[in-house]
Amino acid sequence: MQELINTIKEKANLSEEDATKAAQAAVDFVKSKVPPFFADKIEELINGKFDLGAMMGGFGGGNAGESPLDKLGSMFGK
Repeated sequence: MQELINTIKEKANLSEEDATKAAQAAVDFVKSKVPPFFADKIEELINGKFDLGAMMGGFGGGNAGESPLDKLGSMFGK
C-alpha cells in the first residue's frame, strides 16, 4: 500500500496524509467493483502479498505449466 501512496503523493503532489486518504479511497472503490470473494484480497494484491497465480491455479483443469491467464481463458472456452 505504501508504494501506491508514494505514487499518488508524487504524481498528484499531495501530502502523505492526503495521498493515504486517496489510496484508501481507490482501494475501497476497486473492492466495490469486484466479486465479494475477491474483495478481501485487493489490499494483499496491492501489497504484493497475494499470489494471484496460486489462486488461478485452482480454476479448471489444464496443464501443470499453464499460466493463470491460460487457465482463465480455458474457463471461457478459449
